[in-house]
Amino acid sequence: MRRFTLLLSAFFLVCAPLRAEEAKPNLVMYIAPHEYSHEVRLGIIPVYIIWARNGPALERAARTALKPHFSQIDLCQGSNAGDVVVWLKPELRFSGLYASYSASVTAQFYRADGKPIGTLEATGIQQSSIGTLMIQEHVQMAYDKAMQEIARKYAADTGLQQAIYPAVAKSPCAMVPLIPVTTTKGQP
Repeated sequence: MRRFTLLLSAFFLVCAPLRAEEAKPNLVMYIAPHEYSHEVRLGIIPVYIIWARNGPALERAARTALKPHFSQIDLCQGSNAGDVVVWLKPELRFSGLYASYSASVTAQFYRADGKPIGTLEATGIQQSSIGTLMIQEHVQMAYDKAMQEIARKYAADTGLQQAIYPAVAKSPCAMVPLIPVTTTKGQP
């Protein structure tokens, strides 16, 4: 009997991490299509102007930073759905005075049925001069820092995590930008 109890205990210890992995919700990221096609003008106008795209850098940073918190991360393709949808809104700036790239991200979280459940904001700053040839790398690093802060805030916000109900009927992720939301500072 003692041997059976030890085997049963060992089985539960091995299966516990697998069970915790299953409990993570699926995430669908919505990034506006124009973030992939529209380039943002940066630089010191009219002396030096460069162009950068928000979408690819933001998507890569979000996948990396949010991976530990979700079982699956997909990009919104229109009709796909997940347990939670996050609308990522980027803003990229360059400060010639401080020689830095500043990437701000607003992450609006929606339950699968379209109900807004929370908003997180973060800014990542990457020091660099404007004349460098590694502009995309510095933009990527700024978005990486911003998304790591979003992930840290998500991990600390138990209210946001508890508001995700996997059993709710799922709406297509493309509906998120159509949901009317009245906002006050700090609340969805």
